[in-house]
Amino acid sequence: MRREIVIKLSAFLTLLAALASVGCVSQYAVRLTDVRRDFYDSGDPGSAREEIEKRLKRASSNERSVWTLNEASVDFALGDFESAKTNLRAVRDEFDVLEETRMRSLAEDALTFATDDSFAKYEGDDYEKVMIRATLAISELMTGGGDAKAYARQISAKQDEIVARGQIADPRDARKTINPKLKYPRAPLGPYIEGLLWEETFMDSSEAARLYEKVVAWRPQFKQGQSDLRRAREGVHSHPGAGRLYVFAYVGRGPRKVQGSAEATQFALLIADQIFSATNKYSVPPTLAPVPIPELVVEEPQVASIELSADGETQGCTETLADVNEMAIKQFEATRDQIIARAIVRRIVKKGAIYAAKEAAQVNGWVSLAMDAAGVAWEATEVADARCWGLLPAKIQTYGCELPTGERTLEFRPIDASGRLCGEPTRVQARIDANRNTYVLVVYPDGRPMGAPIVSTR
Repeated sequence: MRREIVIKLSAFLTLLAALASVGCVSQYAVRLTDVRRDFYDSGDPGSAREEIEKRLKRASSNERSVWTLNEASVDFALGDFESAKTNLRAVRDEFDVLEETRMRSLAEDALTFATDDSFAKYEGDDYEKVMIRATLAISELMTGGGDAKAYARQISAKQDEIVARGQIADPRDARKTINPKLKYPRAPLGPYIEGLLWEETFMDSSEAARLYEKVVAWRPQFKQGQSDLRRAREGVHSHPGAGRLYVFAYVGRGPRKVQGSAEATQFALLIADQIFSATNKYSVPPTLAPVPIPELVVEEPQVASIELSADGETQGCTETLADVNEMAIKQFEATRDQIIARAIVRRIVKKGAIYAAKEAAQVNGWVSLAMDAAGVAWEATEVADARCWGLLPAKIQTYGCELPTGERTLEFRPIDASGRLCGEPTRVQARIDANRNTYVLVVYPDGRPMGAPIVSTR
């Protein structure tokens, strides 16, 4: 009997050692730090791309999509929009498939409860799914492609779909449902891009006005929306001998995740009980120690806006159209209890496995103590799932104005909240065509621009 016990315990400890060795590999947040340092601190997207390519070569299938998103951000900042679009479409389609299936395989789900959520395929955060489509739409504008309007529609449609799918059973009353995602803010990038494209066609200014009405309703603090709406209602895209310039500014450093911990809230315990009781006859214990969860880290940008001058004459400043930080914060607040609940269930599954193993082996006190220690080691291998698209901006801003046709010298100056210059200006030559739109992209993670401004092509 003793020999049999030793064999069972050895096998058990071997399993834990294997799980620990795998779990220790899942340190995405640590690996992302190097990439963010190159991309943001050093302002060197080329080095960031090299680091990402190394990560992609070694990445497991569970991390390939998130590294591909980071690679798309580097391509976008460097003006390689075709490569960015290829990567973004691939990840968009992968996320869509995962959404349609809705449920992981039983084997995959069992593995995540025995380890942690980082062992499952990355499904993308809701705000990331919106940002994929936003970056696709802006990339298409920059290359003069014909799919910009379609991508713009996808931005709005995806936000509608995310909220519509946000219904979950109310853990306080099985007869009811709740939707935490109703609190998500709406980013009006989609109707804004659609509106400026409709204006350029000179076909139906009322359609442009309808779209700008959404912009005003969804983000009333975007003051340009009112002037855009008035212009569309008047049916004047630009006057004879003039065209329109639109600046898109990627400002600040976007959200990231780090390892954190949280105590079980009452609502999280109710959700955990709902998950656990679906496959077990037992209820979740009323009190539990803190569990590991991802914590969101956001930074308020140093740059408040980008001031535009054309041929030495100040035109105006960019305004925030999509606040990525706010989108991430609101999502995290809405889904935090569900994240905690899954962590609670994982803790219970692991403790239950230890108890079941001890009961099956009928171990003595010393062996039981050893198995408890092994169980603690097993729990210690769990890490919070910190995977995220770590090279997004904090905000997407825009500014539009009418300019005379011809070659124009554009200057962009980073401005702080008090209206003072807070970094390095940058310049570019751009051609304004009569009654057409021209687009310029600037990237300001901080007071230094990342590369030169990029002018759209046709």
